[in-house]
Amino acid sequence: MLQAHNNLDAFPETADIETASDDYAGRFAGAVGAWMLKIQEVTVLDLLQDHPGAAILDVGGGHGQLAVPLCREHYPVTVVGSAEVCRRRIAALVETGLPADVSGGVRRCQTKTEGPAQAGQCRFQVANVLKLPFADRSFDTVLCFRLVTHCARWEELIGELCRVAARAVIVDYPTSQSLNCVAPRLFGAKKKLEGNTRAFRLFRHAEIAGAFARHNFVPGRRSGQFFLPMVLHRRLKCRPLSAAMEDLLRQAGLVRRWGSPVILELRRRESAAFACPPAQDQPGSSARELSQPPCAIPAGTRVLVTGATGFTGALLARKLVRSGLEVHAIARASSNLEALRDLPIRWHRGNVFDEAVVAEATQGVDYIFHVAAAYREARHADAMYAQVHVHSTQLLARAALKNPAFKRFVHVSTVGVHGHIANPPADELYSMHPGDIYQQTKADAELWLRDFAQKKALPYTVIRPAAIYGPGDTRLLKFFRMASRRILFLLGRGQCLYHLIHVDDLTNIMILAATHPAARDEVFICGNPDCITLDQMARIVAGELGNRFRLVRLPAFPFFMAADVCEWVCRKLGVEPPIHRRRLAFFTKDRSFNTRKLREKLGYQVRYSNEAGLIQTTRWYCEQGWLKRRS
Repeated sequence: MLQAHNNLDAFPETADIETASDDYAGRFAGAVGAWMLKIQEVTVLDLLQDHPGAAILDVGGGHGQLAVPLCREHYPVTVVGSAEVCRRRIAALVETGLPADVSGGVRRCQTKTEGPAQAGQCRFQVANVLKLPFADRSFDTVLCFRLVTHCARWEELIGELCRVAARAVIVDYPTSQSLNCVAPRLFGAKKKLEGNTRAFRLFRHAEIAGAFARHNFVPGRRSGQFFLPMVLHRRLKCRPLSAAMEDLLRQAGLVRRWGSPVILELRRRESAAFACPPAQDQPGSSARELSQPPCAIPAGTRVLVTGATGFTGALLARKLVRSGLEVHAIARASSNLEALRDLPIRWHRGNVFDEAVVAEATQGVDYIFHVAAAYREARHADAMYAQVHVHSTQLLARAALKNPAFKRFVHVSTVGVHGHIANPPADELYSMHPGDIYQQTKADAELWLRDFAQKKALPYTVIRPAAIYGPGDTRLLKFFRMASRRILFLLGRGQCLYHLIHVDDLTNIMILAATHPAARDEVFICGNPDCITLDQMARIVAGELGNRFRLVRLPAFPFFMAADVCEWVCRKLGVEPPIHRRRLAFFTKDRSFNTRKLREKLGYQVRYSNEAGLIQTTRWYCEQGWLKRRS
């Protein structure tokens, strides 16, 4: 182990040296250990089905848990370890091509369908995992197992994984959104039971997704491995019992929702994801040309966009740049700018509610597009929503008045300010009944801007988008996946009226509203002329996937009761609740609107029908590997 210790000075992260040891391998010895590794193997190979023959980099994989099955399936694999000792467990595989037994020694292939690995198919290389010696996008897919949780500089590690991955990264991590939430308090007992247990970090799903998003990777499929703690299965030492319990919990949906460790696939999001294709006569055209609306703002005009790294803001910024405008944007220090790196945008890093940042970003601007919003997550305190929605609006509006040539403040709100529509359809004059802190602060910001603008003669337009969707969006992905299954569960007996707006249409409307004389000091609900029910949405998606589902309606009341309990418990534990009232409202509230004002005052006709947009988005999800068509 001398070389391993020597590497500690040169390599700041060497947790993989321990996982390549015999002591660590002993944790997966016996029938129970083999069962655990089989679950991991099956999940990873399933994720790789969309990448046949992909060149794979296994970072920290000297434990051999994945190199063996990958080579057996004829994937070319390069394993990186922090020291030469990490080679030992996979030495036979590297040198002869024979599948190595991860508990020690060498074994032959055991089934007729498993072909033997070839010599040279698996390579091993000593390297600093925080500074991998490979060019950008050198490997199709990068794996990293049993490592992120033990690395102090895990965010740097993720950055390197993303840099060398051309298409996808697959990682595992223990999550606090599981029974592992009690692990830190019971670590002493766990160490006494297992002996060789090391301290590890628990992650929230959003924390991992956010770290990858900064490098332009978006989450794909996620799979929990076990509902019960692994230490319990090891102590039981009874594979049939452990397998039976986990199978039962899996069928109940508990492993999928609260399983840990989690295996997560993340895919590189190219800038094309923001380039929405135009609508064609045939629904669901997969063309990739960016719609470019006529822009009456003179070329060279300085404009400011907030929320430019988000789904809507990114496409808006791209269209404004293509119109020849000087685009400035505010982005948090942690925001990932990679998707817009090809654009000549002047970035102002900091919070949109920071007075100094706003003062710098608004100097000399003639138009402001205020798109920034705080995502609805339980981890956000109420004060955060007020800062992002209300305080930022106040700072931006006051700063705009300091520019003598200022033309228009385009403020993006939400139809959510109206809450549930008791008598649909609702228009812009329908009363406000916000149902949560997100909607409430959006309403507060909108009302403050209206009063301020009237007193100060600030030209403004308020945009209230309906549900925004299109290629690049992931918020509706869960519902699309529901439509891909054999049974579709919906809550309650209501119509579940829903209103959609394609992101391409929405950004066109925002650009039009910035200069149209009839848009000054007006509010516009932005949505398709026709509403749609959740059942209809699902049938369009299912039809494109070649799927037929059976609709099952469940009573909503028990789910709302369970959501209240779940949210209360999760808040006490400091974790994101998997189910809460805001999410259930999606399945029970009616959100139907009259969008006539948009057509009559601005003359805008949407380019995407509900069917065309949903089919196009379904096809995009399939291209990303997030949905599959029925054979």
